[in-house]
Amino acid sequence: MKQWLFMLAALFLLAALPAVASAAPPAHNYDCSDTTPTAYDARVDQGAMGYDNSSSTNAVASTAYNQFRSDAIFFFNGHGLYYDDSHKGGGIKFASESWILARTDGHYPGNDRYYITDYGTDIRDVLLAVYLACYSSHYNPYNGDLVLETVTNKGADICLGFDGEVEVENGKCWSGSFWDRLRNGETVASAASNAKDDCYLHWPFGYHGVDTYEISGSYNSYLTPARYGVY
Repeated sequence: MKQWLFMLAALFLLAALPAVASAAPPAHNYDCSDTTPTAYDARVDQGAMGYDNSSSTNAVASTAYNQFRSDAIFFFNGHGLYYDDSHKGGGIKFASESWILARTDGHYPGNDRYYITDYGTDIRDVLLAVYLACYSSHYNPYNGDLVLETVTNKGADICLGFDGEVEVENGKCWSGSFWDRLRNGETVASAASNAKDDCYLHWPFGYHGVDTYEISGSYNSYLTPARYGVY
């Protein structure tokens, strides 16, 4: 009887293995009330590429920070950190004045803060992180550089941020075009550049910050087939 139960349990475990092995890589998308529906739109395109995706508006930083550990794709469209002209960048702002920051030297914006520098090797499986926020690729002497910390120090394959101030409507336009182009088979670098040009004639006319994007890592990669990062 015991031997029969053992064999039955083993069969159940074997049956479960293919489902685990075939689980789609997850993608999480975040925006805020004035940048919606970019998170949902990105989710639709990622689903077409084979990712297990979700979207959230006005999420708190702790949710995004904890989910980042399991992500193949992380996308944020919202607001960046600004103290003054000499101290901007290094952070992205979530609901309830909560932040994800590259690091800190003792300057603590908002109410709750989470640091990429604290991840260890937790985000090495990330294929692509996109920070669509003002100054998100700008080095801040107080809080560091989000893009540098994500790719160079923590091992994500590709990270994209913006060095300048991004106007909200043009940011929405860029996001829609960027994810559409990735779904249609362009590389990350090509999609970012072409999305920038797609938005030039979008109201308000001009680039309005979407031309300040910066990419680090394996930016000539495609997002298909759906997968995790390799570094």
